Amino acid sequence: MIERLQRIATFLYQFRLFIIALGIVSLGVCAVSLFQNPWIDGEVWLIPGVLSLSWSLALYSVIALFQQVPEKADKSEGWRIRISNSIRRGVLWLVALSLVLLTGALFILSYQLLRVWAMG
Repeated sequence: MIERLQRIATFLYQFRLFIIALGIVSLGVCAVSLFQNPWIDGEVWLIPGVLSLSWSLALYSVIALFQQVPEKADKSEGWRIRISNSIRRGVLWLVALSLVLLTGALFILSYQLLRVWAMG
């Protein structure tokens, strides 16, 4: 699973600047929507701003966390290297599992918020 996330992270690395720009623009839209502003009527763009900010943060965290995954250690290496490598890979597995759960929750949140936004 962490090798697959590494491939996804290397693909998304090409779009790193776009993801960062999307996050900054989304944060700006959220900030402008929260205050009384003559440019935007009420809180119309708050939900899309929050969703795009959440997705850009999730995508950037994939890029940042899984860009370099340590290789599996073979038996010819020393025990310190094998244990260190196993611990780092184990921590990355836990991070990957929580990222998958976060992505699932983000899909559900996106569906619910877009449904509310479309009705309003």
